[in-house]
Amino acid sequence: MLRLSIRLIPILIGFAIAGCGETMVDPKEKAVVQGVARVRALINSTATNPMAALSLASMAEQGGTIINYIAASLPDNEDFNCYIEGPPPKPYCVIIRSGAKSGEYLIEGYGAGIDKPVASEKALAATPKRR
Repeated sequence: MLRLSIRLIPILIGFAIAGCGETMVDPKEKAVVQGVARVRALINSTATNPMAALSLASMAEQGGTIINYIAASLPDNEDFNCYIEGPPPKPYCVIIRSGAKSGEYLIEGYGAGIDKPVASEKALAATPKRR
């Protein structure tokens, strides 16, 4: 029995060391990454969902921005709600900027530091075709 215990010690030490190498995921950063994915999906949905395209176009005609569209499209009970246009003003926010092409948006999620995004995506918004 003692021999078995002595053989297990190196294995247990190996598991302990391997476990120490893993980085802890900040739950706020995880929410930011999910927020970036959610915004990308909402904007891209305008290409396949005519109602989403009409909603975005209507928002724009009334002077609204992409942020207004995102806010109107999210559920009321959403825990994460820091969506901003422009430069990153504070940690744990999703920033949405216009891209190089018409209808293109750059989506960046910032964690604790605002010097480098923890997630970055591009999305393309479609506008409804006029008849």
